[in-house]
Amino acid sequence: MNDFREKINDELKKLFESNKKVYTVWEGGSAATGYLDEYSDLDLGVVCADDEVENLFEQLEKYFEENYGIENKFRTPEPSWHGHSQCYYLLKNTPYLFYVDILIEKLSTGNRFMESDRHGNSIVWFDKKNLFDPTPTPEEEVKKKGKHFYKLISDSYWILVMDVKKQIHRKNEVDAFVIYNQLLNRLAYLLNLKYRPTKVDFGLRYIYRDFPQDTITWLEDMLMVKDLDEMMKKVDIIDNKYTELIEELKEKWG
Repeated sequence: MNDFREKINDELKKLFESNKKVYTVWEGGSAATGYLDEYSDLDLGVVCADDEVENLFEQLEKYFEENYGIENKFRTPEPSWHGHSQCYYLLKNTPYLFYVDILIEKLSTGNRFMESDRHGNSIVWFDKKNLFDPTPTPEEEVKKKGKHFYKLISDSYWILVMDVKKQIHRKNEVDAFVIYNQLLNRLAYLLNLKYRPTKVDFGLRYIYRDFPQDTITWLEDMLMVKDLDEMMKKVDIIDNKYTELIEELKEKWG
């Protein structure tokens, strides 16, 4: 895997560097956060001239087809939630579970996904115009987003509590499990405010990197539900956790 990753990285770096309209390329994902392993994909961020996006995708796909073959791909519909162009490529003759995730940003846009507190210490391949800026998220932005999510969750979580209990009483297992998972996913906003406020919107992803072990163990236990009777008991436990966190976080985020 390491040899393959080094090979494709070198090839892509040469391809990008040869394009005069590509200004900055960096590697993010697990390589930036220090969790790179044999299952990691390749996460690349690219900044190019506004009129170069589609041409760059064409260059990339020609390179992939000629050197590996494209088994599957997914181009994020635009306008995307983050405002950039993104495509995922599953290539042929590559390591197990490996794919390439390429985010292409126009020079004129913002929201670059470079903040070190959210995206780690990205590996900059090159930066022709000194565009790469790993400055952490401004405190005011963290505070504004945190207060928004605190109010949203503290005002509304009780609806999910009631809805999941309704489905449990109705013996609707599928609906109950779906809403139960939503209840835990919403709780993640409060847990993130407690343990990693700059990543308040990360949900439950990567909690093993940021949460204490006792909280991780608690979440694992809450996620494992064998039947509706056990779910009802755990809903009350989760409800109490909401109340506890809302009170604990009120002074800072309320």
